[in-house]
Amino acid sequence: MADLTTIFDNPLYTVQPKSNATGNNNIDKEAFLKLLTAQLKYQDPLNPLDNVEFMGQLTMFSALEQVMNINKTLEDLSTYQIYSNALMVGSTIIGKTVTTTDGREYVVKGIAIEEGKLKINIGDDYISMNQIKEIKA
Repeated sequence: MADLTTIFDNPLYTVQPKSNATGNNNIDKEAFLKLLTAQLKYQDPLNPLDNVEFMGQLTMFSALEQVMNINKTLEDLSTYQIYSNALMVGSTIIGKTVTTTDGREYVVKGIAIEEGKLKINIGDDYISMNQIKEIKA
């Protein structure tokens, strides 16, 4: 027969000094799966987890994974939409003369996206969209 004191050496059954938590409060699917695995590993064999409760936790894990996948898809879609719109708007001004907020005029040579922002190529340099005051045909 196993020594009963070894059960109480488990971190789940010991009292830890209270400390301020650091990090974020978000739980990802990896952390959820680790918690579920630890719960199954250390459950009392004489009083196992109820089937309904266990299925509820598996359903929560599945729902969490699906929500995370949907979130990632929406983020990707949003990013692609922003880039697509920026490139479409930017491409309409190639070859046109733009006047900047400081009064200088440049002919647009091309466009680029740097750090998520549309930049206008004016030859040897780039300007941002918020520096454009006027676009001439």
